Amino acid sequence: MNGEERIADILDPALRSLGVRSRVREERLRIILADIVGPALAPMCRAERLERGALVIATANTALAHQLQLESPRLIAACNDALGVVVVRRLRFCAM
Repeated sequence: MNGEERIADILDPALRSLGVRSRVREERLRIILADIVGPALAPMCRAERLERGALVIATANTALAHQLQLESPRLIAACNDALGVVVVRRLRFCAM
C-alpha cells in the first residue's frame, strides 16, 4: 500500500462522516471534466452535479451535448479513473 492509498483510506470516511463527500466528489468532477475535454471545450461545458450515478453536464449547445454523448464511454472511464472509484455510470446533459 502506498502513501496515496493510505490518505484515501483516511479521507473518504472522514468526508463521509462530515457529510461532504458527495460535494467534494462533485467539485473534483468539475475540475476533472475540464481537464478531460481540454481548454477549447471547457468554457462551453461544466459538470453540474452527480445524481445516482449520472453526471449531469451543462453544455452551451445541443451539438456539444451530442458530441460529448458520443464520447461518453471515454469520458466516464476517465472521470472514474481520476477519482479512483466508479461513481459515474452515465452522462446526462442540460443547457447552461
